[in-house]
Amino acid sequence: MSELEVLYVSSVPTPAQFDWMKQMRLPGVQEVTYGMAESGFKFHSLIQDGLEQNGASVTSVVGRSATPTFYRGTWWKRVVERVGDHRVVDHRAFPNRRGLKQIWLAASLTTAAWRWRLRTRGAGTRLVIIDAAYVSALPGVLLATWGGGIRRITVVADVYTFMADVTDASDRSGLVYRALRRLMPQVYGRVDGFVLLTEQMDTIVNRRQRPHMVMEGLVDRHMSQTVNAPSGKDALPTVLYAGALRREYGLATLIDGFRALDDPDARLVIYGAGDFAPDIEQAARADARIDFRGSAPTETVLRAEEKAWLLVNPRPSDAEFTKYSFPSKNMEYLASGTPVLTTRLPGMPREYYDYVLTIDGSSDEHLTTALRDALALGPDELHRRGARGKDFVLEQKNNVIQARRILQFATGRP
Repeated sequence: MSELEVLYVSSVPTPAQFDWMKQMRLPGVQEVTYGMAESGFKFHSLIQDGLEQNGASVTSVVGRSATPTFYRGTWWKRVVERVGDHRVVDHRAFPNRRGLKQIWLAASLTTAAWRWRLRTRGAGTRLVIIDAAYVSALPGVLLATWGGGIRRITVVADVYTFMADVTDASDRSGLVYRALRRLMPQVYGRVDGFVLLTEQMDTIVNRRQRPHMVMEGLVDRHMSQTVNAPSGKDALPTVLYAGALRREYGLATLIDGFRALDDPDARLVIYGAGDFAPDIEQAARADARIDFRGSAPTETVLRAEEKAWLLVNPRPSDAEFTKYSFPSKNMEYLASGTPVLTTRLPGMPREYYDYVLTIDGSSDEHLTTALRDALALGPDELHRRGARGKDFVLEQKNNVIQARRILQFATGRP
């Protein structure tokens, strides 16, 4: 029995299960719509790794994000894996049937939480961490872990329309989501604390003013082992975007702003999938400087980020949903060692502005100006700026440090 026992409830599988789930997707399913996204998978996995590195014994109980709309298989069996010396991931079994799956997993996760409670009753400190987006799991898990000195916190990685009446980048609407908006403040009111990505989230999800902390993101501690060398850069000035291809994320501004850039040597490389992909394909046919590469393995994208001169995030700063999120893409970009050009997002802490270049406006012209000014710095200065950004996030925002902050907030441990 560990002195510090953590129950982590989410839909985040192990890397092996994540890869297996990709193989189970039905043909033609877009990668950005099928369920657990790559960014969410990495975010929660890094927190769990950081908790383990801080001495916690972690039991991760997972309800995998699969529905018959996107995945094959009528029955998904239980899979238990040990990840590291003190982390076990329990993927619960479920019938892959719409409606029945949610009811089944809600009961299964509640049972798993109750069994964890009984098994760990001799631990010095017990902590439950729940993904706030897992709305069907929250009520039962909170009930099963109520009392007994167990602290229960929830991690809010984004604010969706089913949490509050806000505009976001999803298409969730209708009677079910209106009902959830009435119910969820009552459920969230039963947790002991919130881990939020931005301060603005607090007034939306924390209606009963429970304690909260802001952890805008985290990076993989192992990124310190990667090398971003000037000798490995692309020969031509290359700007890269990697992520979900949605108009709401400023992709049209990026395309039009780049095409207006008067530099025949500049290149724009784009990785990703989404409903804006056909527009990008059309732009690539019209402008040979645009290279659309579609979806690619994570390692391929990371290597391309290291080779690029500049990484860009054109997410509009005036959209409501940007107040309630901090793009994990910016953290990944910074950790690569390549300089980051981003809009001035309202949820981005001021300390980041010392390590990024900014797009000071939301129009195509602002994007063109920002690209021109950034590339004019030249490869040597861009590389120095990228190295400073990498040092900053690895020294102050790596997953071990951020997980330690969560433990200190939730348990009061030094």
